[in-house]
Amino acid sequence: MEIKIQGRWLTYLLRSGFKALSVLAVVGLLVPKALVIGILSGWIISHVTLPTDGVLREIANRPYISSVALVFLFLALDALVIYPWMRDPLRSLPSTSVSRASKDLRKAHGAPCSAMIAESPRGKSALAAMRDYPDASLIRLEGRYAVLCAGHDALRDILSTHAADFEKPWPVRSFLARALGWGVIVTEGPLHHRQRRILNPVFHIGKIRMLYGLMWTKVLIFAEKLEEILHEGPKKTKDGWVEVEIAELASRLTLDIIGPAAMGRDFQSLTSNETKVSDAYQELLRPSFGRMIFAALNFTLPQWIVKWLPLSSNRILDEICSFLEATCGEILQEKKREIAEGKNSLPDYSILKRIIETGGLTDEEIKDQMLTFLAAGHETTAGALTWASYLCAKRPEIQRKLRAEIHARLEYVGGQPPEGVSWDVLEAMPYLNGFCEEVLRLYPTVPVTVREAQRATCVAGYRVARGTEFLLVPYATNRNPCAWGGDADKIVPERWIDVDSTTGVARPNKTGGTTSNFASLTFLHGPRACIGQDFAKAELRCAVAGLVGGFEVKLREDQGEPKSSGVITAKAEGGMRLLFKKAVGEEEREDT
Repeated sequence: MEIKIQGRWLTYLLRSGFKALSVLAVVGLLVPKALVIGILSGWIISHVTLPTDGVLREIANRPYISSVALVFLFLALDALVIYPWMRDPLRSLPSTSVSRASKDLRKAHGAPCSAMIAESPRGKSALAAMRDYPDASLIRLEGRYAVLCAGHDALRDILSTHAADFEKPWPVRSFLARALGWGVIVTEGPLHHRQRRILNPVFHIGKIRMLYGLMWTKVLIFAEKLEEILHEGPKKTKDGWVEVEIAELASRLTLDIIGPAAMGRDFQSLTSNETKVSDAYQELLRPSFGRMIFAALNFTLPQWIVKWLPLSSNRILDEICSFLEATCGEILQEKKREIAEGKNSLPDYSILKRIIETGGLTDEEIKDQMLTFLAAGHETTAGALTWASYLCAKRPEIQRKLRAEIHARLEYVGGQPPEGVSWDVLEAMPYLNGFCEEVLRLYPTVPVTVREAQRATCVAGYRVARGTEFLLVPYATNRNPCAWGGDADKIVPERWIDVDSTTGVARPNKTGGTTSNFASLTFLHGPRACIGQDFAKAELRCAVAGLVGGFEVKLREDQGEPKSSGVITAKAEGGMRLLFKKAVGEEEREDT
């Protein structure tokens, strides 16, 4: 049962809770140090003759307890008061506690950092801070011992120049591993380097282009399913529009692509009545306030403490993850047995086949990679396709331009799609690529992530201590006016199109008109950049081409801006219900 808390009580809960958790996290790190130093000090005191009156007598009578308590109090005073105000090299940074943006945010949500957990869309408080301090590379966040990466210099140092000095905090990694396994997204250090070295050739752009045929086949099945829904729609309007929940349908499409592509298993969730895997992910990623609080506890407290709590989210997470892990293990053993018997059913484009043939990973590691690909490989594009549908409905003029290019380049006949597509045709379509890039920029799947300094290092010219946490906010960076201009929060596919001044030929570009590689963080950058970004972009190109080429979409009359929510990924809360109807081909339109 979800608990709904609104208004000032939600504000109070968030601010008080996160401040308390921040203090507890710091204090928890001090306990082992206080015990070691206190016990050593107590041993020394026990061998020293002290005066037998006053406070010193009490210390002499209880040397170990007294020493531990005094050491702990001193360390806590230093960590919570002296260090932040007097010794922290980052204490001179601009802070959200005095910014214009934070004053408005505190009225609505509480401190900016705590607001980021429950706000919609997540990252808007960080964007407000970036607009307040356009020249700042780093900004302190009120209410937490963390720093916001606002400038490209800071992002470059954390993601590229000094990438080896930063990792995801252990609580974050251990929580993600419950759902994703210890795959390439979660692992760090030498283990991640080894996994990445083995997997990089598998995700080479040449290998991804082999998958366009599979992707388009599934997109055609998706189009047939959508057309079937429109034909049977009980609430069809007089002019043929039918309301459709597109988020769930998009998730089924991308699951049916990643299944055979990465695992050699066609889940057939678009055509089958039994969709256990699809339903598992729908439930796992369902956004709610309770789930967000559960995630916040996992990101702050040790896993053993969170698992001990009697929360329904714990039970649901364990049940779903056990089912998904068993499914991946069963598929792996089945495919390995087939290979051993000479009955290999894995096609040449299969990512799983190439991983098995490459070697270097144990069965357990392969299973973890399968869990990672299954979750990340379909959720990224499903969310992007959902937001693409909404943007097309919101901006019909963009939808018309997009459909015109799709019909012209893919040779639609009478509004019917071709049976196959070529990767070079899709990748060369300027408006399609510009539109997809804008969707990924405006609605990054993971709007906020975090990195922790593993050693003393340097960020944007500042010395930072070991343990300092840095928030990376793709949602805010991708909409920062300093990089994208005054229309940074608007969809402008033309950003990603270059026109030859001599020939007038339009071609896609890869920068969106920016001058920095760190202006867009949807897939991050550097050695930890998303290994599957080319797969996700190819999948989205095919899906948008099939959807917009075959169907028209518009908003319901009573529809407002969807609320973006989610525990890890950004999803439309409550799904995305839009009006669809079959698109009219240009020939039919002219006849009409």
